[in-house]
Amino acid sequence: IRHYSIMAEFCGLGFVGWLLLWFQKSGRFRLFPVLVVFLLGDMLWFDYGRNAQCDPALYYPRIPVLAEVAKSIPGRVIGIDCLQASFAMTQGLNDIRGYDAVDPARMVDLLKTTTVPGAGPQYAAAQFLAPRRDIIPPDTLRFPPVLDLLDVRYAIFRGNPPPRVHAAFQGDDYWVLINSNALPRPFVPKSVQTVSMGNDILKKMASPQFNPAEVAYVESPVALPASCRGTVQITNEIPTRILISAQMETPGLVVLADNWDKGWRAYWNGRPVPVLRTDYAVRGVVVSAGSGTLEFIYQPTSLILGLWL
Repeated sequence: IRHYSIMAEFCGLGFVGWLLLWFQKSGRFRLFPVLVVFLLGDMLWFDYGRNAQCDPALYYPRIPVLAEVAKSIPGRVIGIDCLQASFAMTQGLNDIRGYDAVDPARMVDLLKTTTVPGAGPQYAAAQFLAPRRDIIPPDTLRFPPVLDLLDVRYAIFRGNPPPRVHAAFQGDDYWVLINSNALPRPFVPKSVQTVSMGNDILKKMASPQFNPAEVAYVESPVALPASCRGTVQITNEIPTRILISAQMETPGLVVLADNWDKGWRAYWNGRPVPVLRTDYAVRGVVVSAGSGTLEFIYQPTSLILGLWL
């Protein structure tokens, strides 16, 4: 009540100020600074002490088995006929699924190649994604190669595992298997092929014979050796900036299994380099031989234009 009362007082003062401007045209410009002070005060009062988060005591309780996964080797997860992608985030996990309204169309198309055609509602193909999978006792899990490319390392199931299946993590009502074929988010494929049409790339990647560690597909020509070698790892990361340390034995393509977007800029040892759309939906950057740092920064033109305006 106190908060709303003060807000109403600020609004009333602003209203009186506008009336004074209307009836006293000669004093118009002298009142402008006063109005600016009131408007600034209104915004500061509204924001001071404001916290959109609810009380932490109301958060969804931590689930021990999922907490163990979050502490294990980094990798994306997928809930098999369970969990929502947003719920996994509350447990410190990064689910490859999402909500189609905000998911990039190419990433959704890529994920669709991993599921049975016609399975699940088409209006939420990623949200309710249930990929094809083979579980080979005692603990082997095989996904379509596209999920290996996208660093989907953990499959989370509800209930209890089938007989003769040994879960890597197991707790009350949850069990988890590890996809040992999952690639790390940044990696260097052995070879790079140019395929001019995106749909042709999608067809090649949907094949069970596709091996993302052996070949990467780009839509524009690149000059690289027949066999590329190098190791890369993420050294620092925030949502708008990623640092990757690279040790390249030969020139090669550094693939980052994150969504490609024209707003991303890349810098190899401080020099700008093109960000190629790779494997239909993710990012790739050609780098030279030797050690260096590859930096991704999100700098969309729309932001620069907005700041300029």
